[in-house]
Amino acid sequence: MNCKTCESNLRSDFGYCPSCGAKVIKGRLTLKNVWEDVKFQVFDIDNTFLKTFRHLFSKPENVVESYISGARKKYMNPISYFAIAITLSGIMFFILKDMLHVNLTENSFSNQNTPNMDFVFDYQALLSYLIMPIYALITWILFLDKNVLNYTEHLVTLAYATGQTSFIQIAIAIPLFSFFDIRYDIFNWCYLLFATGYLFYVYKKIHKIGYGTILIRAVGYIFMFLIVSVGMGVLMFVIGLITGSINLEDFIPKKA
Repeated sequence: MNCKTCESNLRSDFGYCPSCGAKVIKGRLTLKNVWEDVKFQVFDIDNTFLKTFRHLFSKPENVVESYISGARKKYMNPISYFAIAITLSGIMFFILKDMLHVNLTENSFSNQNTPNMDFVFDYQALLSYLIMPIYALITWILFLDKNVLNYTEHLVTLAYATGQTSFIQIAIAIPLFSFFDIRYDIFNWCYLLFATGYLFYVYKKIHKIGYGTILIRAVGYIFMFLIVSVGMGVLMFVIGLITGSINLEDFIPKKA
């Protein structure tokens, strides 16, 4: 008998392949088989997803360092973790925009007309992947003196941290906007503060540095983050003009 995954020779009494760890399926596929597999992969308290989620709160440095050191089976890998979070974020924005009719671009602090840039959220997954290397460069520069993580390892850290905060955002946003009439931009600013605080909590754990030192670096990150955000905003504005999603007439004040 051969393993269906890696083709290694197996003894007939093996339940799992000793080479690749795949489960040996001896009979026909049944609904029971499928349910047991789903239950183990998704709902079992000890599976890697839930373990990764819990430990990214309690001991995030272990999650990051385990992957970096080569212990790849202990936790879910950062790419998968980030990809799941970004996919669910896309579903969240669809629900907010198209089902709950939340205005995602309304400005609570200005009475001026704001153009409809909801199209940006249709490409949020792509934008998330594109902007990650920029944020990793920022954190790499901020912690360059510590010489603990290289640039790629900063990408790993950001993937875990961004995935974690995205899951929290999804869990809060949908019920919050379902039952309460609040402005999205206010919610988003609160989320960004939480996400930044969590990210530097992770870096504090990894670098084992004090609150004062981490606070200074967090302020530097926010400053550079705002610069990048302005640049991205200008880019999205230009794309909107080119594609016709934004018209300059949208900015002309309307007469009362």
